[in-house]
Amino acid sequence: MTINKLDGSRVLVVLGDKDMTDFALDFRSLGLENDHARKILLRLTRLACHKSGIDIRGKRLHVEALMMGEDCYLLVTVKNRVRKYILRRGGSCWRFATVTDFLDAVEAALRSRCCTTKNAAFEWNGSYYLLFDYPALPKALRRVLSEFSAERAGALQSAQVREHGRLLCAKNAVACIGQALL
Repeated sequence: MTINKLDGSRVLVVLGDKDMTDFALDFRSLGLENDHARKILLRLTRLACHKSGIDIRGKRLHVEALMMGEDCYLLVTVKNRVRKYILRRGGSCWRFATVTDFLDAVEAALRSRCCTTKNAAFEWNGSYYLLFDYPALPKALRRVLSEFSAERAGALQSAQVREHGRLLCAKNAVACIGQALL
């Protein structure tokens, strides 16, 4: 086995026929689906990077294999991990079991004057929902909603309610429904 450092992020490992036999590797089954081959490849790539002085902590390893004659060439490329940030756009969804809890919560939210303007009301599967287009609600509003047996629903249920539920009020539901109750 020979290890050649090509540059600061690439190492070439050459495994001879004897090395392939010693490690019990076969080029045809050399892949990540084979548990034995995956373990050996991971050990070899770590060893090659360590011996060539390339730091692999917190980085991605990309391994390419090529068979030329009796030798197996492994090209190991070390890449920085790319952090992907997800913009959370969804809002919060609150489920009420009964219509009286729903109407009482709407009225209390309107009286507390802590309600946001982007909200909608839905009815689906015998439950009533208030959907807010903000990822976070003021603490006072969350407290009011939780007083009336409201359960916070997840993003999946929120999407299902928007798709399959019966729309009661599309814009500013708390103000529209609350005004009718006062």
